[in-house]
Amino acid sequence: MDPESQESLKVPSDSLRVLVLSRNYPNNVMDLLGVWVRGLVRQAATFCQLKVVSPVPYCPPLPGLPENYARFRRVQRRQWDRDIESLHPRFILGPGYSTHSIEWLLYLTAIRSTIDDLRHEFPFDLIHAHFTYPDGVVAERLAKRYGIPFVITEHNPWGPWMNEHPAVCQRAIRAAKQSAFQIVVSQYVRRTVEQFAGTMKNLVVIPCGVDESEFTLRDEAQIRNSNQILFVGAIRPVKGVDILLRAVRLLSERRREIRLVLVGEAFYGAYEKEERQLRKMVSDLGIADRVRFAGKQVPPELVHSMQESAALVLPSRAESLGMVLVEALACGTPVVATRCGGPEEIVNDRVGVLVPPEDPEALARGIEQVLDRHEAYPPARLRAHAVETFGLNTVGEQLRHVYEEAVRRHRKATNAAFQ
Repeated sequence: MDPESQESLKVPSDSLRVLVLSRNYPNNVMDLLGVWVRGLVRQAATFCQLKVVSPVPYCPPLPGLPENYARFRRVQRRQWDRDIESLHPRFILGPGYSTHSIEWLLYLTAIRSTIDDLRHEFPFDLIHAHFTYPDGVVAERLAKRYGIPFVITEHNPWGPWMNEHPAVCQRAIRAAKQSAFQIVVSQYVRRTVEQFAGTMKNLVVIPCGVDESEFTLRDEAQIRNSNQILFVGAIRPVKGVDILLRAVRLLSERRREIRLVLVGEAFYGAYEKEERQLRKMVSDLGIADRVRFAGKQVPPELVHSMQESAALVLPSRAESLGMVLVEALACGTPVVATRCGGPEEIVNDRVGVLVPPEDPEALARGIEQVLDRHEAYPPARLRAHAVETFGLNTVGEQLRHVYEEAVRRHRKATNAAFQ
């Protein structure tokens, strides 16, 4: 689809031009991959011009390849989202972590000619990389090549993967320190970065944002199911769905009429294995009549699920922020989450309950508390809490300041060098 058919953002022609690098970015095959990155990009597009480069693994045209690999061949090389163009060049990537330490080099080699061509038609002033490795390391090299500043947003905590890959750790720390700003999505992620890189003056916290026009309060005619609890997330071990299933078993033994809806898809083969194990666990626990695997949902279906549920539960073992909590609150739905990093920066006793991780009994009690005190969580108050801190307008203004300050400082330093 060409840009003329997209909604025009009417950004001034003299506004900043920003190149976004992110392996995690939605495409025509994986439309939920990096969806929060797209939210930030869309908001930034209201005050600057952007292009996105999001490489995907190269898949050879061989018969019999598993779908998890074969699907990359179907990713369109060029796509439009509103007025935002995204390019999806291919790069060679080994199985598992076999090429992890040189992934930045494979990434850079694959996109360099694409970026050179793009530079001629779109002379970007700034590079914004999402995730420090490999994207931020690649941004560091490209920024030096073109003589421009770069910023990084880190969405993941640093560890334990940093300890397991010393070469990656070294490159990530260097990129973070060389960036004009190293953005992190939470204070929790900030602490993990500082554990490896030490105190950095360029470190700033800017969370991901919720689209308040998309995640809205339910219609007055819509009925909320007082016994339905909701999980939303990728089906993988770190999300703690096994703990949630045990909590549902406990609630069932207490004769609570609980119904759990699990929303999420298995992006990768390891996730599919986890889902199979969870389905078997549901059967073994004897709660098959209380649990429904709903699969992938995108707005407005996801919004409807949040609006009709009595609570959203996020039982994670670790969470850099926990944007599904914010989205649920924006829909007026209270939340139950674990103290595992990011959720502590979202959830307080006015909007939900925090419990220890890895504790089915504590999680069951937390769910009971929210369900039994539902009148204590007025939907309008929950939404206000979400939008005030995490609304895209609020987050976008912080991002605008970072962009403008990064370019201003770079130009000042460049001018001083020539005087």
